[in-house]
Amino acid sequence: MQDHHDVPSRARRLRRCAAASLAAAAAFTFAGAAHAAYPERAITVVVPFPAGGINDTIARPVLQRLAESLGQSVVIENRPGASGTIGSGLVARAKPDGYTLLLGAASTLAVVPQLNTNTGYDPLGDFVPVGGLASVASVLVTGKREAYGALPAVHEAARKQPGTLTYGSAGAGTSQHMQMAQYNLAQGLEMLHVPYRGGAPAMTDLIGGQIDLLMEPVATALPHIRGGKVVPLAISLPDRSPLLPDVPTFAQAGVPDYQVSTWFSLMAPAGMDAADVKLLSDKLVEVLADPGIVKALGERGVQTMPLPSADMKAYLVKEHTLWGKVIKDAGIPPQ
Repeated sequence: MQDHHDVPSRARRLRRCAAASLAAAAAFTFAGAAHAAYPERAITVVVPFPAGGINDTIARPVLQRLAESLGQSVVIENRPGASGTIGSGLVARAKPDGYTLLLGAASTLAVVPQLNTNTGYDPLGDFVPVGGLASVASVLVTGKREAYGALPAVHEAARKQPGTLTYGSAGAGTSQHMQMAQYNLAQGLEMLHVPYRGGAPAMTDLIGGQIDLLMEPVATALPHIRGGKVVPLAISLPDRSPLLPDVPTFAQAGVPDYQVSTWFSLMAPAGMDAADVKLLSDKLVEVLADPGIVKALGERGVQTMPLPSADMKAYLVKEHTLWGKVIKDAGIPPQ
């Protein structure tokens, strides 16, 4: 027969056990939450082009400051090939945990996937934008000073012998390719496109005389212009650049309304935790507002583009539509 005097003591023991279990569960939950704080280890940013190009020029100072802001290392990994689609595809297929990101560009997100349906990723569906990074104007340069010392000479040669003048690019669908395609379309010119595996080798061949022209981002063209290795013909800005005060705008050189730039963004695989995306986006916007970053990039001809995640998404959709039309109108075949 059960002793009724034991009931209160048994109840007390059960309550103590329950309290201990709850405390342990709470401690475990707290520890788990603390352990899951993002980022808790190094972040890798894949740059899908060779080292030494415009992508590196923009990525390194911004990502270094982002690492300082996050209190974690940010490692750049160059994975070039196939006009940037190899590295981009790797990130699209990566685990969406926020530790593998992509330095996106107009070419790899708004152009190349429309030229090649076998890229292995959907730029509008397989990524979530962290935010905008930067934009940079382009300058048309040549290594053949005697033959093409000014823009009118280029037009004259192109009209005399259609399809013989050559222009290089960092690969099919990259900014150099598409901006020249857009330019030739608008001017009624026909030139031969010579794609390379990155902007640096294209510039090397321009200097060596293997190709005639290159529509190069100002940031990476500057050292070669200042060193006298290439001749700048026109810059795609509404006004002359203080970095190149002697170089006319396209309008001043006789081509009105030609203003183009290439842009860069930080992207994550689709499915990344929304709170972590917001954290990164907010930090990135702060970094891009830093006067030191603005000055450092500005001295290289680069403008910061501090678009938060949602704004960058809308911008990407707009650019995707724009370059899709250029591809169609210029009759650029699938690659």
